[in-house]
Amino acid sequence: MAALLADDHDILSNVLRVSLPGVGVAGGDAAKAAASGTPLVPLPDLAQELITEAAGAPDPAAHWADLAARKSLFDRALVGRLSAGTSAPIIDYLVATYRRNGALRSKKPRVDEALAEILGYVSELCVSYTAIAALNPTMFPQPPAAEQEGVLRLLTALRSDDASTALPEKFLSKLVERMQEDGTLGDFAAPLFDKLAEEAATLSLLNPFAPTYRALLTLVREKPLGAAFAASGKFLPAGVKNGAALERSSLLGPFLAPSCFFPANSRVLSECFTELAQPQARENSFSSLRLALQMVQSALLATAKELLKNSDAKEPLLRLLAAFCTANADRAKQMFPFDEGDRVVRRLRPADPREPAPPESTVSADGTVVNVCAVLLTLCDGFTAPGHPAAAKIDTTYVLSRHRMPLDLEETRLCASPADVAHWLDPADATARTRYAAQEERAAEGESEPLVVSTAFGTVSEYFFLTMRAMHVGYLSSCSVLERLREDRKRVQQQVPVMEQQHQMLQASNPQMAAMMEQQLSSARAVVDDLKRAQLSYEAQLLDPQLLAMATRYYRLVARWLVGEARPPAEGLPLGASVPRRFAVLPMHFMEDVAAFLEHVFKLAPQYAFQQTGVDELRDFVTMMVTFLASPAYVRNPHLRAKFIHFLQQLVPHPDLPEGSRAPNERLTLVFAAHPLAQRHLAPALMNFFVDIEPLDIYVKPQYRAKTMAILDYFWTQPDYRAAIVGFASTTATGEDTNPRFVRFVNMLINDSIYSMDEALEKLIGIKKMQIEMEAPAWQQQPQRTRGEREAAHRQNEGHAGWFMKFCNDVMHMINYLSTDPDVCRTFLLPELCPRMASMLNHFLKQLVGPTCAELKVRDPEKYNFQPKTLLLKICTVLTRFAQHAEFTAAVVKDTRSYNPDNIRKAVRVLARGAAPTMAPQQLEALEAFLSRCESAKQEEVDAEAELGDIPDEFLDPITFEIMEDPVTMPTSGTVIDRPTIARLLSGGAASLSRGLSEPSPSAPVGAPPPHRRDGPLQPRQAHARDAGARRRPQGAHPRLPRLQAQGHRRGERRWRATDGARLTVRSRQASDSCSRHGPPTQSRSASCATSRAPGDARLRLPGRLTAADVRAEARSSREVGV
Repeated sequence: MAALLADDHDILSNVLRVSLPGVGVAGGDAAKAAASGTPLVPLPDLAQELITEAAGAPDPAAHWADLAARKSLFDRALVGRLSAGTSAPIIDYLVATYRRNGALRSKKPRVDEALAEILGYVSELCVSYTAIAALNPTMFPQPPAAEQEGVLRLLTALRSDDASTALPEKFLSKLVERMQEDGTLGDFAAPLFDKLAEEAATLSLLNPFAPTYRALLTLVREKPLGAAFAASGKFLPAGVKNGAALERSSLLGPFLAPSCFFPANSRVLSECFTELAQPQARENSFSSLRLALQMVQSALLATAKELLKNSDAKEPLLRLLAAFCTANADRAKQMFPFDEGDRVVRRLRPADPREPAPPESTVSADGTVVNVCAVLLTLCDGFTAPGHPAAAKIDTTYVLSRHRMPLDLEETRLCASPADVAHWLDPADATARTRYAAQEERAAEGESEPLVVSTAFGTVSEYFFLTMRAMHVGYLSSCSVLERLREDRKRVQQQVPVMEQQHQMLQASNPQMAAMMEQQLSSARAVVDDLKRAQLSYEAQLLDPQLLAMATRYYRLVARWLVGEARPPAEGLPLGASVPRRFAVLPMHFMEDVAAFLEHVFKLAPQYAFQQTGVDELRDFVTMMVTFLASPAYVRNPHLRAKFIHFLQQLVPHPDLPEGSRAPNERLTLVFAAHPLAQRHLAPALMNFFVDIEPLDIYVKPQYRAKTMAILDYFWTQPDYRAAIVGFASTTATGEDTNPRFVRFVNMLINDSIYSMDEALEKLIGIKKMQIEMEAPAWQQQPQRTRGEREAAHRQNEGHAGWFMKFCNDVMHMINYLSTDPDVCRTFLLPELCPRMASMLNHFLKQLVGPTCAELKVRDPEKYNFQPKTLLLKICTVLTRFAQHAEFTAAVVKDTRSYNPDNIRKAVRVLARGAAPTMAPQQLEALEAFLSRCESAKQEEVDAEAELGDIPDEFLDPITFEIMEDPVTMPTSGTVIDRPTIARLLSGGAASLSRGLSEPSPSAPVGAPPPHRRDGPLQPRQAHARDAGARRRPQGAHPRLPRLQAQGHRRGERRWRATDGARLTVRSRQASDSCSRHGPPTQSRSASCATSRAPGDARLRLPGRLTAADVRAEARSSREVGV
């Protein structure tokens, strides 16, 4: 009897783990294997068959060496082994056999061709029988559990990262190839993916999750399996209506879900953030969670890359990512952070049966969308570097295509209406053309370039715009939820001390109520701690430095791209007069998201923003903001531009912060030092923005202007920016600028300072009364609820008083430093500004040192930013700078409502003594000299009034009732008004003008038609008016008294006959002056002058029923050059 070949014996015993009793040295091999602890399975029937066959062969040795016989031997041996029925699952045995076969081949020092073919044949046998066993698990005997698993038994090897138990190299590829040949790949793949998705739904960052992701990645690396995965009806289910349903039903949804966020992962709160008072423990939890998150996101990224490399899976994956963005559009709505924050709070606090259950969420969880964002950010990270050539491949018309994320035509665009977009996309559409032509204002009016939408888009465009949308509905909305949680925690935390105080009061008076209050107090403290944990769970994922760094690089690319789409010139600015259509149609949230991201970073992660953000990283953001702040036609929404202001304010030092808090800001201010575009254009753009937002609501306008002033305050200390500010102001003073923007800027400063001062002082008076009342014994006798409501109102008044007073201080500080420059100082003395500035300063002096100043003495005034002596010093310093100009002195004494020389005297006394701050002796002398000149000027004015007597009405301005210095005829009504009056009306809060008034016409003597042009200097006209008045006055009569008596004059009112014979009551000169100069309001109202009221305001009716609003309207309607 001949023996088997040695190699065949080796394969049978060491690979197949079987023995053939009576054949060759099988007994010796079995003993050797048994000695190694791995007994072989004997196959006696097969051995007998082989012996019989060999005996009947002419040459037994040749029979055992025949290649076909050898293959048959291993096929029969493997079938015999599989049919033997052991405790091991069939698939496990076959995978191990394949692994041992490969190991045997690698150990052989030399493999001949025949042996190589035999080893390859054994591998093929293992793969073939694995395919059979996977789809027909009952074909061979195995444990019942393995029969039930079927193909799922492969997951054990797919999950493993141990080489001894994982799938051998190329095993899965050969298995997939075999399944494809048999046409059973779908039956093979579907159960595997379904089971993995089911497992993923139970995963948590605190449980072992890597095996499931490893199995998925191993499967999709095989392109046929990846294609089958993406082609599954569960990959992107049809008919899904919202993000929550998509997350639950999609095969990939559960893999995207693991995160830190509460309430989806409540274990994070209970296991990771138990020690709230220990910062080191919190940081350790952050590190552990972020490391786990990075592992999850790396696995997701690897899976996504494999699918994207697969031509059959790329398109389905992109559709799925777009579907996540579209289905979660509600996350971008304004109320989402409030609703989601409320849902979190209600999950944390004890259930109240009286409250209805919160509605089920219809959007994907924060963890899912943020993980999508992390994957997309990483895909974009390869081309975010400045100058990367791939960035040039971004196709703007992607936002107008409908193949991926069709945007509604009603989507808010940067500077195009829905009618614009519809007409540009289809100029032949008659309906769209009609709507387009009917608009009062049309975007990109001068551009004729057609708007052609591409039919196909490259990978770069896909990644770029999908990331844009995903960040909009995902990361940024989750940051808003985090901010909401912080606010909720702060609100509940503020209630705890109040409840503690109430508990102490009830302990003595009502023990039963005290016990109930103690329970509520304990519950409130628990809610505060749980909200803190929920907040930390959000911070762990959203504020991961690695994620922040990628997002920063991405939004830098967005900023550069937006600027490029505006087609700036080589020097950067100004942009073209016509907005490019490709830019105009961009959704507004593209630019808004850049500002929102930066706002979130600086607010939620200040340590990262101030210490890890580089100056070079900020340069692109500043370039974008300067470009579009200086080009309001390209970004029409003032609130969006205000977000730029908010970010820029974060980069400048804040003098009112502690020194340690200023250091990071001072480092970041370097971005302004080496930014030529900002040096030339940013300061003028800020002042223009200050003026442009005048029509906005009174509640947001002061906030925007306060931030603008903070930036300008810093810029004044920088030579290049200061030169830009001075240049912006001085061109108006010299008449080189046809649009007096700086005049309007100063008018807005005056308006706001008066309004904020009056609001603050009104609140301080109420605060003082409340302080006195709370100290009285009767306060404790009031009902508890009444006291609580009044205390809440008192706290609100304290907050308002502090804010308005700080705003007033900032305005005075700005006027103070602006007036140090001679060119700017001359601008303040223009005819349309000088009276208003004088009126404002007089009013402030009256409030601070006048007869009623004692009402402002509150306790702890610094709490309300009220430092009266410091404010008085600023006011008097400004007075001394303007005092040397005669026109300012005349304007001060003409303010009959607030001017009082005693106020200046008292200011001198206050600033000359006492604690700092005090005024320098030379400044005090200048102030006293100014007072002397004011008294002399006032006496001259009285004498001039007496001398002029009863001035004919045609020489008086119909609004101010002063002799006109530069009369101008209105082009439509023919009414004659003084040019400085018109300038004040147009620059004191109205919209900007590009059209002026008519040129003046020749003047006429008294008795002739009214004067139409100035008749030389002011003095000849005064003399003419004096002579005309003298002819009307009886010889020796008092110049004023007879007419006042004859017409029943009383203080505050004056009756006179209009040219048409109608009798009309108007305000006296004092009231008219205060109105035209935008004097301070006497109650809480807008800072705009009363002259900007609607034409129906009877207090402003003028001769011929002309109002100040009529003057402005007529000035705007004229196209002739005037002011």
